[in-house]
Amino acid sequence: MLRVVLELDGEVIVKATPDIGHLHRGVEKLAETKTYHQSIPFTDRLDYTNAMGNNLAYVLAVEKLLGLEVPKRAQYLRVLMAELQRIAAHLIWLGTHVLDMGAITPIFYTFREREAILRIFEEVAGGRLTPTYLRIGGFPKTFRKG
Repeated sequence: MLRVVLELDGEVIVKATPDIGHLHRGVEKLAETKTYHQSIPFTDRLDYTNAMGNNLAYVLAVEKLLGLEVPKRAQYLRVLMAELQRIAAHLIWLGTHVLDMGAITPIFYTFREREAILRIFEEVAGGRLTPTYLRIGGFPKTFRKG
């Protein structure tokens, strides 16, 4: 959170002092009573446009804390999923940005492409916006047959 304290002389800003605050959402407090694995779903909700990226940051931090070595295959798959999530997040930004500028057609295209990524998440994780997919120490097994 950012608050800017202004000193004015009429309508002229003489001095601007930023006051950087903290938005407490209670995630830290919720995690206090959970195991490391049980806290993974909280990271999905920190930024709904980048759930996989938040999962990745969290599991990497816990693995470093515990001194765990993750198999290379899991590392590659994690990065792949996080990058797909990043692309999907950028598609939201692009579509809504041009919409704010007055163009409506591009949002249809960006959300169509984003939908393809979310279908991949749904297929491998069972969830689209909050997949809670990554695991500490490796990568989850595929839950679906096929």
